[in-house]
Amino acid sequence: MLRQVYILREEKILYNKNFGKAVHTEDFNKLYQEIIEVSTKGTGIDLESYDYIKYKIVFILNEDLRLMFMFITDINDDVSRTKSELVTLQKEFLDTFGDNIENLDPSLMELLDPIMDSIHRNLKTKISLVGFSGVGKTTTTNLICASEIPSVHIPTITGKISTVKIGKLYFHLWDFAGQEQFSYLWNDFILGSDAVLIITDSTLENVEKSKFFIELIKEHAPYAHTAIIGNKQDLPDAMTIEKIEEILGLKTYSMVAIDPNNRDKMIQIVADILGIRTDASPLLKPLFERDQLIHQAKISLENGDIAQTAEFFEKISDLCLELGDDALYKEFYEKAKKLKSYLTS
Repeated sequence: MLRQVYILREEKILYNKNFGKAVHTEDFNKLYQEIIEVSTKGTGIDLESYDYIKYKIVFILNEDLRLMFMFITDINDDVSRTKSELVTLQKEFLDTFGDNIENLDPSLMELLDPIMDSIHRNLKTKISLVGFSGVGKTTTTNLICASEIPSVHIPTITGKISTVKIGKLYFHLWDFAGQEQFSYLWNDFILGSDAVLIITDSTLENVEKSKFFIELIKEHAPYAHTAIIGNKQDLPDAMTIEKIEEILGLKTYSMVAIDPNNRDKMIQIVADILGIRTDASPLLKPLFERDQLIHQAKISLENGDIAQTAEFFEKISDLCLELGDDALYKEFYEKAKKLKSYLTS
């Protein structure tokens, strides 16, 4: 997962964008000095990667212009793909600002934001859902994707890959067969995962069996962010989340995936596992701002404050437009328009 982006001129940060938790400022300053020392030893290599704890630093050092372009990703990310996108960023930056690098206006750096959003889409995060048959993997996938929740369990044969958009965050969601006859595929499916969610149906039998996936992840995706989804918590024989966490030794989240009202909760879980702060992420912040405004609009309408509700609806429609949700944008735009018309009649 692409977590941080930096463009520096010597030690001055010209551009920085954070997509998730990564390197703190103090550590970054030390890291930058280390990279400069390594990359200026006359090796002739101007494009390199550098491993730092659980992160991979991919950078281009342009010594002539004293510029460094840097991506900080998870350590298991594909370096060749990351390098290719970093080259794209360098080209876009130089095409836009190359003639005026000595006198760059900091306020113009936001011109790079849409370019970075596009690059982040290209470097889609991979999230794998694993678990044995019937535990609710496909239902959880549908919950995340806001798809119709199936009322009858239909086993997933071999697997399904969905491109999912939550807010402005794009990622690949891999839901693959839980039947044990397909176990020979599991190794290849989880390779390169940024996060692996182990789904269990919260029965003792399934929780114990799920230890298998923990060992599989340790072997084939050791750097993936991993957590347990304790699904079917509404059933009378469901184990408590605390007990599941004690048995499996991993952070465990409570879930009833057949309830579509749990989508926001599931999104929060995904953000938590990936280390994305929903209050600050440029990818998810608009989504949660919109949900908060919808809640506020509902209260305002119940209180009979039409003017305030119309204002909320207008803000919601603007956020829907920003998120690319055209249908919801039209819905709230029309609602705001009707309420304003009512106020002026």
